[in-house]
Amino acid sequence: MLTKQEISLIKELTVSEFKLRYKNSVLGFFWSLLKPLAMLTTLYIVFRIFIKIDSEQYSLFLLLGIILWNFFSESTVFGLNSIVSKSGIVKKMNFKYGILIISACLVSFLSFLLNFMVFAIFLLFIKGLPSLISLFIIFPVMALFLLSLGASFALATFFIKYRDIGYLWDIILQIGFWISPIAYPIEIIPAKYLNIYMLNPLANLITISRGIVLDNKLPNLEMILTSFITLLIILTLGYAIYKFKHRKFIEYI
Repeated sequence: MLTKQEISLIKELTVSEFKLRYKNSVLGFFWSLLKPLAMLTTLYIVFRIFIKIDSEQYSLFLLLGIILWNFFSESTVFGLNSIVSKSGIVKKMNFKYGILIISACLVSFLSFLLNFMVFAIFLLFIKGLPSLISLFIIFPVMALFLLSLGASFALATFFIKYRDIGYLWDIILQIGFWISPIAYPIEIIPAKYLNIYMLNPLANLITISRGIVLDNKLPNLEMILTSFITLLIILTLGYAIYKFKHRKFIEYI
C-alpha cells in the first residue's frame, strides 16, 4: 500500500513530467495529438480507400483504436525507461522505485485523456450525443491502464540490467500493432483462430471499448472474464518480478 507521502510524490512527479514533456514547445500538447491524427490519415487511406473496409463509421473506429493503442505503447515505453532515466534521483533519494513506474504510466494516461477528449469531439460531430452506455468506457480504459502498469513493472525491472529489452520491446510493439484489431475489424479473423487471437488482452479491450462507444453495446460475460483473468495474471506477474528484483536495482544503475 502507498502512503500519503508516496501518493503526493507520485502526483508531483506526474505533473512536473507532464509539463516538462511540452516545455519550450510552441504547439505543446498538439504534438501529442498530431501522431494519432497522422496515423489515422495514413491507415484510413490504406484500409478504407485501397483495401476498402466496409464501415460507415470507420474514421471513429480507427481513431479510437489508435488512441487506445498509443496509450499502451507510450506508457510501456516510458515505464520501461522510468527508473533508468531518473538514475540521478534514484541514487540520491531513498524511496520506492515503483513510484517512478506508476508516475510514467500516469503521464501517458493524462495524454490519453486529452486525446480522448478530441475523439469525443469527433464522435459528437459525426454521431451526435452518445448514450449513457458510453460512460462504461471507463472500465476498459482503467483495465488498459492496469495492463500497461503491469507490463511496465516487468519491463522496467529487466531493462535496468538488460538494455537490449528496449530494442526487443520496440519490435514487439510493431508486431503487436498488427496483431491487434486497430486498423481492421475483428470479424476478418477466421473463426477457427478467434479464440487464440482473443488471448491478446488488447484485442479484448479495444473490441469492448468500440462496442461500448460506437455500438452502445455492453460486452458479454465471456469477454469480461477473459480480459479480467489475463489482466490479473499480467499485473500480478509484472509486480511480482519487480518486487523480487527491486533491491538489486542500485547495483546496475
